[in-house]
Amino acid sequence: MIPWLTSGAFLLAAVVVGSVLARRPRARTPAGKALLTWNLLGGVAQVVTIHPVYEAITSLTGHHNTAIVLSHGLGLVAAFFAEIMMLCWTRGTDGARAAARYRAAIIATAIAVLAVLFALTPEVADTPSSWRLDNIERPTVALYSVVYALAYSWVLLDLCRLSVRYSRMVVTAQTRIGLQLFTTGTAFGLAYQLMAAVDGLVGLTGHRLPPHTPLSLALVCTGVVFLCLGAVVPLVTTAVIEFVRRCRQARLCRRMEPLYRDLATEYPQVLKGPVWYGTTGWLVNWYGNGRRLMQRTIEIHDGLSELRPWMDELAYRVGAAEAMREGFDAATVALVAQSTQVADALRAKRGGAAGHRIHVEMVEVAKDREAVWLAQLARTYQTRLVEHALDELTTRRDPAAQQAVRNPS
Repeated sequence: MIPWLTSGAFLLAAVVVGSVLARRPRARTPAGKALLTWNLLGGVAQVVTIHPVYEAITSLTGHHNTAIVLSHGLGLVAAFFAEIMMLCWTRGTDGARAAARYRAAIIATAIAVLAVLFALTPEVADTPSSWRLDNIERPTVALYSVVYALAYSWVLLDLCRLSVRYSRMVVTAQTRIGLQLFTTGTAFGLAYQLMAAVDGLVGLTGHRLPPHTPLSLALVCTGVVFLCLGAVVPLVTTAVIEFVRRCRQARLCRRMEPLYRDLATEYPQVLKGPVWYGTTGWLVNWYGNGRRLMQRTIEIHDGLSELRPWMDELAYRVGAAEAMREGFDAATVALVAQSTQVADALRAKRGGAAGHRIHVEMVEVAKDREAVWLAQLARTYQTRLVEHALDELTTRRDPAAQQAVRNPS
């Protein structure tokens, strides 16, 4: 059961990482490719210990328990790629290439020693989950256990050190959480390997510790889960944040539609984009919402600039008075006043009124709030409150004495 869980965790992580690399070319860095390779090899290392696969490898090679040394070798290679991933993040590609050379030599030497010790061990029946423990009193198996445990412990300590170092360099919370999960996973793996080293050392004396296979499997399973979560959580969290951001951009674009359509009708030469996307269009074009939102914000600003000759201070004051009568805060008062002014200017433009030449300033908004402000403006200028303000403006306005002046700042 445990090999199914651990292999499933690694392969699921590989699917998540692979999908991110496939959809985001910028993520196809050496570190990203090393992350994918680590998950794939880690999954394969666990798959070969599943009983049907284990027996199939025995039949293929003609030697019992060959899958054990194959699994351990793949596990060490997978851990080596995890080291490359961390080295790329902490030292850059060039620094990682130089630092990986001696690590590769150590891993290759350890795998060669394991293969030799396995070959020197007398053949026994297939025991997928407990080959080392069942034969720990054999000197070659005990030494095999010590070599494998020390090699893997060295890799895990290196990964833990690099993870802690990299956590001091990152700024995003999701990456820090992922590194903490990764470090926790290496701690569980290290506990398992130290236990295996003790088993091997005791086995060299011709004795064995009390059976503890369930504890060992629990440590392996827990460590693998935390390691995979450490790899997946930052990617999934970033994808969720990106999804929410794009959905928010789509929502802002849709909220701009009333004002956008009206300005597009009056100034088609300024607003080059399509007037309306519709539900299906937004789903199809969802990926480009950031670009579309920026384009729409610029086009609405251009349309409002063309509309300024018809904007009147009286409309601004009447809208502000109506909003204050309702007890709104200062920001909402300014929004209602601006909405009333824009609605009045559109009505005057459509009615054929002549515009003035006095430059009318609009409400100043911070650049990072422009899209939100325009979306609020588009939704507000068609509300009943603005309609009531326009009715009040009609009763108060004296066309003969009408004169547009600058809005108060």
